[in-house]
Amino acid sequence: MLTSPEILVPIDFSSCSVNALRVAVGMAAPEGDLTLLHVVDEEFVQAAVAAGMGSTEEIIARLKEQAENNFSLILEGLETGEVSVEKITVVGLPFVEILKIARDLDLPMIVMGTRGQSTPAEELLFGSTAEKVLRGTRVPVLCVPF
Repeated sequence: MLTSPEILVPIDFSSCSVNALRVAVGMAAPEGDLTLLHVVDEEFVQAAVAAGMGSTEEIIARLKEQAENNFSLILEGLETGEVSVEKITVVGLPFVEILKIARDLDLPMIVMGTRGQSTPAEELLFGSTAEKVLRGTRVPVLCVPF
């Protein structure tokens, strides 16, 4: 089985990204390190502000709080054993932030889902986040297709 002591796991809390997390736990076991990364999409925040849903700061604060709650929910139902899990939430364009964090933390591998929160039309026109990460990274990426 493929293993890695340190893995970046981008997570948008979709079922596909949660499955990627399960795969990453298995790859990092018994004593590896996982860095879970959730990116608050700045384009979504801008659209929410334009729709009158609040100020930029208010929306970002709510989305970060929701991300922390979601991290807690998925981690409480997941057996990680001795695998260390660090959670990071940032604001930006998802694929850009994934590439920056992988580079800045010098992580040797990325495990991510192939399908996330984007719509089929967005993926057709612009490509998926996973596809953009694959094009831009210099480290191995394992894409979990389910």
